[in-house]
Amino acid sequence: MNWVRAIAAVLVLWSSTAWGATLSWTANSEPDMVGYHVYHCSLTPCTKSSVNASLLVTLGTGTSFNIGTPAVTQYYFITAYDFANNESGSSNLATFTPAGSPPSVGTVELTVVGNPATGPWGVTATTTNTQDVMARVRLDGFPHHTDSLARYSFPGDNGSTVNKGLFGTGTHTVEFVFYLQNTTSEIGRASVTVQEGSPAPPPSAGTVSLKIVGSPATGPWGVNATTTDPRDVMATVRLDGAVHHVEHNAPYGFPNDNGTTATTGLFGTGPHTVEFVFYLEGTTSEIGRACVAVQEGSPTMGTVGLTVVGNPATGPWGVNATTTDPRDVMTRVRLDGVPHHPDNAAPYGFPDYDRTTTMMGRFGTGTHTVEFVFYLQNTTSEIGRACVNVKEGTQ
Repeated sequence: MNWVRAIAAVLVLWSSTAWGATLSWTANSEPDMVGYHVYHCSLTPCTKSSVNASLLVTLGTGTSFNIGTPAVTQYYFITAYDFANNESGSSNLATFTPAGSPPSVGTVELTVVGNPATGPWGVTATTTNTQDVMARVRLDGFPHHTDSLARYSFPGDNGSTVNKGLFGTGTHTVEFVFYLQNTTSEIGRASVTVQEGSPAPPPSAGTVSLKIVGSPATGPWGVNATTTDPRDVMATVRLDGAVHHVEHNAPYGFPNDNGTTATTGLFGTGPHTVEFVFYLEGTTSEIGRACVAVQEGSPTMGTVGLTVVGNPATGPWGVNATTTDPRDVMTRVRLDGVPHHPDNAAPYGFPDYDRTTTMMGRFGTGTHTVEFVFYLQNTTSEIGRACVNVKEGTQ
């Protein structure tokens, strides 16, 4: 879904105390929209990336939700999502303030100064509150200092400009907790998370295995995918370059699975490519991908297994290929779409194979695609192909 506009404004409608408060909004008009996500925070700033933000409820196409009567101030926003779980931008923020609540700090704006990726950095904080306000500043959950005068800053300021410093490579959270001056009456807080230095690349998905199930030559077929990664991993499944569905639980399957093995189907006579792109659950951090090419409606060569050997992130690597086809089969190996070499005897390897061990090498930092195209020996009769994407280096 291509979201062509921001989600409609959220309104807070107050009804009787018995029924609480209700969020309502104008419906979105996109034809493939499925429903809405309602998020809430206890602090500002309140966005999907805020540490304190959490998903409150997932709704259908209704345009209101009763939040009850929270005991403390809460902040709310919504997004819309479609059949592929694409999510729109956030609505404006709606605030619920219970009767008798302490004064609010108003709007808080945090600004990171300097360049945390390459050098010293700091954080400046401003608020629209016109009272005499002080701030207790915390670094990674520990008190750092108290700032009694605006502007408020970390690690400090000279009254005009925020100081800067280095606090250790990795992720840091700076939090400002605001009080009326010389009291313990907290009136608000806000935090920002900063990555000092370059973040480490996410670990690889481990070994990915793709297995064709069914018989593409004569009937329905599918693809079963497994990975050795022990983490919570999701996969975006693509058919012939287009997103087919998102799978959140192993085993991963195309066109789907029943929790044990891939289901099967027919998708049109001819060649098809099925690709699995793996991510850490709930993130856009890609950790690996693999694809397999299938010929529907013609003889197949059986199961092809591709295994990446070595460590592409830090050193030489290669790819080992096997097939269950009992015939005399050869393969033409391609690197990034360019012919690399033919291999006339199993096991097949890239960049080569000495019949005992797959050779390894370096081919340039970045993503590479290694493809094996299989033929009956000494013919041009293609009987199958498979490819794997490998990221060399840490970029």
